[in-house]
Amino acid sequence: MTDAELTARLRANLHDFKALQAHGGPLRMRELPGVRAFALPGRGAHLFQQQVLYSDAHALAEALGSLETWYRELGVRAWRVPVYPGDTAAEAVLARAGHRAEDAIPAMGIPLAHPPPQLPPGTTLEHPDDLHEVLKLNGLCYGQEHVDYFESWRPQLEPSTGLYAVLVRQEGRALAGGVSFEQGDTAGIYLVATHPEARRRGLAGLVMQGLHADARARGRTVAVLQASPLGHGLYQRLGYRDVGAWTSWVRRAG
Repeated sequence: MTDAELTARLRANLHDFKALQAHGGPLRMRELPGVRAFALPGRGAHLFQQQVLYSDAHALAEALGSLETWYRELGVRAWRVPVYPGDTAAEAVLARAGHRAEDAIPAMGIPLAHPPPQLPPGTTLEHPDDLHEVLKLNGLCYGQEHVDYFESWRPQLEPSTGLYAVLVRQEGRALAGGVSFEQGDTAGIYLVATHPEARRRGLAGLVMQGLHADARARGRTVAVLQASPLGHGLYQRLGYRDVGAWTSWVRRAG
């Protein structure tokens, strides 16, 4: 599978994962032709939460004026547009509108062909009924705002939502977890985190292997994700390949 095909699958998966987050939770969504914008106003949220996803440069250009008004009305002072690898047309549109390129997030993908993980003694791999402990781990790793972000979002972990979770415990403690959002034959991997006191034990690798094996058993053939600095090396060791970084083009009010 080509890098472009994996990128397209990640784009489609992320668009719908964000829309699911906006359903019944604190995240706001504004939908325009070819564009979905997301905002978390009034919560001191990180810039990462304020983002615009688009289908093509023309749709983005048509939407930017309305989106700037929307973000300002919500009191959001900065927002970002992740630009897909090689999309120079979108970069030109954003530069003219006053956006500036800042950080870049690696996108990665892998064909799914993984057996279930081999668990060390005293370790269990569970499928929780809700995301409470997975989100708590994310808060410990990435800051409380990542928990606050989902504080009123309580999605069902079931086939109707395409959302599934894995949790690794040792001696009864939840030490690592993650989520798979599945559509078609693709599994998008999100919210992978390990307790800071339990790093370098291979627990995140067990989470990933569990997510992969479960997704494969449900008929998914590919996994895609955006890698954090903490996770990038792990994903490479698991066999993920980089398919190009998504650059955040940021607009800061004033």
